[in-house]
Amino acid sequence: MQHPTADARQTQKSDWRSICLAPLDDADADLIFAWQNAPAVRDLTMGFRFPIQKQRVFDWLKARRESNSVKDVAFAVRENGVAVGVAQLQGLDQFQRKASLSIYIGDTERHGAGIGYIACALLIDFAFNGLDLRKIGLEVLASNTGAIKLYEKLGFIQEGCKTREYFLDGRYWDSCIFGLHREDWRTELPQDAQRLIQSMDV
Repeated sequence: MQHPTADARQTQKSDWRSICLAPLDDADADLIFAWQNAPAVRDLTMGFRFPIQKQRVFDWLKARRESNSVKDVAFAVRENGVAVGVAQLQGLDQFQRKASLSIYIGDTERHGAGIGYIACALLIDFAFNGLDLRKIGLEVLASNTGAIKLYEKLGFIQEGCKTREYFLDGRYWDSCIFGLHREDWRTELPQDAQRLIQSMDV
């Protein structure tokens, strides 16, 4: 699972009008292939650690289409129409009405621009108000303080910690478990946000 990372560089901030969640397609395969093989992106995903062949990317995209969002839903994070990352709801459980959030911003030049916050807010809005979920969870490395600050800003509460859970850079790191209940969701999306649902406000 990948999470946004802190970046000390001065980066032009994104706005809500420029960021959207849109379907992934085969045209995104080259970018996803590069991102998943880049250590700066891959090593914080807490997932597959070995080099990924491009065919695996096409297979993954095909599986997302064929599953028809039964268990997972994945979106490209696009800034002004250009893919800069991937956001997902994984392990969708319609009976328990919950899922896990996963996101990475693969374009490292755009780290620190606020894209992760906007993309997460759009995905959470869709989960609660479009899919009627009641809870979203996630897991993040304890060392990823930038991501933790972002999730806490969105209202996530730490529910636990797995000690020495993940091996990276020659040592084992703790991972933190966070959760967000629908009734605790306080983030207000601006009117110009590119929501995945139609606002019924009158």
